[in-house]
Amino acid sequence: MPVRQSLDALGASAKRLWGGRRLRRENLHLTLLFVGAVFPPRLEVLRTAADGIVAEPFLLRLDRLHCWRRNRIAWAGCRQVPAALLALQAALADRVARAGFAREREPFLPHVSLLRNATCPAGMGQEDLPQPDIAWPVDNFVLVESLLQADGARYRILDRWPLRLAPAAGE
Repeated sequence: MPVRQSLDALGASAKRLWGGRRLRRENLHLTLLFVGAVFPPRLEVLRTAADGIVAEPFLLRLDRLHCWRRNRIAWAGCRQVPAALLALQAALADRVARAGFAREREPFLPHVSLLRNATCPAGMGQEDLPQPDIAWPVDNFVLVESLLQADGARYRILDRWPLRLAPAAGE
């Protein structure tokens, strides 16, 4: 996948700047909503909530590299968040909350984590950083399970939903 390859290469650049531990290429992702540990019977509730989502495909342009000093995470993000991404995330968050899951406290900031345990220096401006330009055509979203292992987390896709335009009136 060219997007993952580009993000992996950006992670290598970020590591040269800030050290830390790179995320595995296959683990690179953008989290729409974090729900935490879910017992198997509740997975069907999550699936049902996601089943009702109607959202249009969009292009996500990852054009920002940043490092959070507080939690030592280097990440790629976007200067302009697509309205379709915000609508998808809001619809999913609303449906999942109505299904009885806790709402996230932090506002949604779309990003792809690239490094953990990075040394994020104070005072480094965006002009000092590599400026990525990764075009990610988004046409689906997934439900992912995080499997903690001795050598780090692995992610397993449990289900996938296509993004599609809402049917026109009368269809």
